Formats: sequence, structure tokens, C-alpha cells
Amino acid sequence: MTDYKKTGRDRGDGATRKSLLQQIHADFPGNSTDAQRARLLAAMREAGHITTTEARLFLEVMNPSQRVTELRNQGAEIDTAWTLEPSEAGRDPHRQARYVLTPNQGGAALFDAVAWVAFGAWLATVALWLVEVLL
Repeated sequence: MTDYKKTGRDRGDGATRKSLLQQIHADFPGNSTDAQRARLLAAMREAGHITTTEARLFLEVMNPSQRVTELRNQGAEIDTAWTLEPSEAGRDPHRQARYVLTPNQGGAALFDAVAWVAFGAWLATVALWLVEVLL
């Protein structure tokens, strides 16, 4: 099982891994695919990696493999490592994916892709807000 008391790359405030992932979720609200992809990218950048279970529990990405495939199609280089981790109930380990951004992805092409994903998530949030306000 993932030890949530250890941090990946925190924000400098000593945040636990769990609270870091929860903050990432808050930073990219909504359930649109754009928002989900933005949360996954942020988690891989800020926490070092994200597992299938973490994506579902803390980022509300119910189908992380599909979102990762979409990110790859947009140009992100993401490695998949297979791990065995106990279930949340503490039972026998399950095989699950651990997604990691390939190092040295600071180039303009990836930045543009990330910027568009973040913009899309923001735009979807604004659109939902407008629908609520106008209806």
C-alpha cells in the first residue's frame, strides 16, 4: 500500500502525499476529461508519480488508463511501471499501474499541451458556472 505519510515532491509546506493529491484535485475542479487529464499531469509533476488507486481515490479519475492514453496522444511521454500493492482493505496485493512523466519534458511542445489542457478544464468550469447562473 502507498505510504501517504511520505511525500513525493511537495509544495514546500510539508504536505503529505495524500494532502498534496487532494490539493491538486482542488486546483483542477470538475469531472470533464480535460480537468481529469490536468489533474493527472499535475500529480505526475508534483508528486513524482500517480498510481491507478491514487488517481481514483484522490483525483476522481475513474479511468486513469484512458486519460493517460489521451495525454500520450497529445504528446506527453508517460512511462508505466507495474506494481503490486495491497488493496485499500489490506488484502492481497493487486497489480496496478504507476504512471511517471518521462524526465526532461520542459520543452515548449509539452508546455503548450499542458496549457491547453488546463485552459480546457478552466473553460469547462466556467461553462458549467454559466449554465447554473443562467438557468
